[in-house]
Amino acid sequence: MIPFAFIADWWSDQTLSLQIFWGIGLVSLGLIVLQAVLGLFAGHDGDISVDVATDHELSGYLSLKSISALMLGLGFGGVMAIQHNYSIPVASAFGLLIGLVITASYVLLMKFVYSLRSDGTAILKEAIGCNGTVYMRVPGANSGAGEIQVSFSGRRQNVKAYTTGPELATGTDVKVTALRGENALVVEKLS
Repeated sequence: MIPFAFIADWWSDQTLSLQIFWGIGLVSLGLIVLQAVLGLFAGHDGDISVDVATDHELSGYLSLKSISALMLGLGFGGVMAIQHNYSIPVASAFGLLIGLVITASYVLLMKFVYSLRSDGTAILKEAIGCNGTVYMRVPGANSGAGEIQVSFSGRRQNVKAYTTGPELATGTDVKVTALRGENALVVEKLS
């Protein structure tokens, strides 16, 4: 007896249109499962993104996952329509509609999930107006950088600092007055 002969019998009993829709759906399902396995066990996100030069916000969502979701809906939606005795063009349109709904749901879900991401870096401009303490001497008249400890964004951090005034010794209380570049602050001595 041939293993899985029932699958071959089932497949041969399908019409050509059902074989095409089943094929699209099953291959897409296989790709989605493969991507999930790669994401869980191989440490890979299991996706291939395509950069398209356009001004549209959603152009970054064209990926193997979103295309697989579209094809999954097309395949299985087409199977459902054919099994309910609709014509091939109607089944194709229905499958495409289901695929677009699944893809839109996936894209919106991913957009929401990515909006929750945080890289954990503090935004230095939030330190402007905060008080801190000199950790390493800050040379006067912008002649060099020192370091201060300042609390902002819910945590205490050491940040490179400059001053336009006289030198600030270790332990001096200071106020952040401005941002200098992307990773340094301008401070002045608290009166």
